[in-house]
Amino acid sequence: MQTKLFQLESPNGMIRGKLVDCGNSSPWVLMACGHNGFYHFGMFPTIQDSLAASGISSVAFNYTHCGISDDGDYFDDLESYKANSRRLEVEDLSFMAQKMMSGEWISPPKHLFLFGHSMGGFSAAFASRQIQKNGIALSGIILLNSLRTLNTRTPEIMEEWKKNGVYFRPNMRTKQELPQGPEFLEETLASDTAWNMQPIVEELTIPCFVAHAVDDEAVPFEHGRTIFSWVYKNNLKNAFLPIPQAGHTLNTTHPMKRDSEELQFFCQQVIDWIDKI
Repeated sequence: MQTKLFQLESPNGMIRGKLVDCGNSSPWVLMACGHNGFYHFGMFPTIQDSLAASGISSVAFNYTHCGISDDGDYFDDLESYKANSRRLEVEDLSFMAQKMMSGEWISPPKHLFLFGHSMGGFSAAFASRQIQKNGIALSGIILLNSLRTLNTRTPEIMEEWKKNGVYFRPNMRTKQELPQGPEFLEETLASDTAWNMQPIVEELTIPCFVAHAVDDEAVPFEHGRTIFSWVYKNNLKNAFLPIPQAGHTLNTTHPMKRDSEELQFFCQQVIDWIDKI
């Protein structure tokens, strides 16, 4: 097994991340973090370690516009953060999939899975369509505590956002006011049209594993249940996993202070599912 940090120059900017290569034609999981996440956020390294212990390779990475300019965990590039959008995240995911399959970086995976947490699940769903249009076969998609829609803000917030072109959202971990920019606003306003997740998910015929924490405080459980209702008939290998007594990060924190039974339960279920694909 080989583990290394990497930097890749993409059309949208620098991508940093962590690669865990188990070799031997292992399956690969391309991991998409949430809106305020990053490749080494909280539970992500533990998920990579759990996958690797079962012979599954993985890549976790920072979006080009995540707002973190190095390998830290503080948002030090707020202009980049403000410019971030689902369009850019889909492009970053598509770039990473192309890079993985090109043979220039790693041996092209025979089985490639997408994994998305929170907003990353939303972006991964849209990226799955683009990746397959680019001629790359996906073996499946894993959505953990994923949003079903971008339209989650109150009317008061939306009015402020539209008026100012930017909405400052507090981040409790870093104590920063993080700017949500104009392109993200336009995408949110297009939640029923161009950025409607439902028709994208309904078209998925690859195996889908949808998991959602029952007590998710950030993205209510109903989001995951709705996503699965859109896709469950499309493939006999589709699965829905409610995770009882768990929150948005499966009862873990950043920095990671301890593992949790809920996180290990999720990891084992995902590993068993991948093994059967």
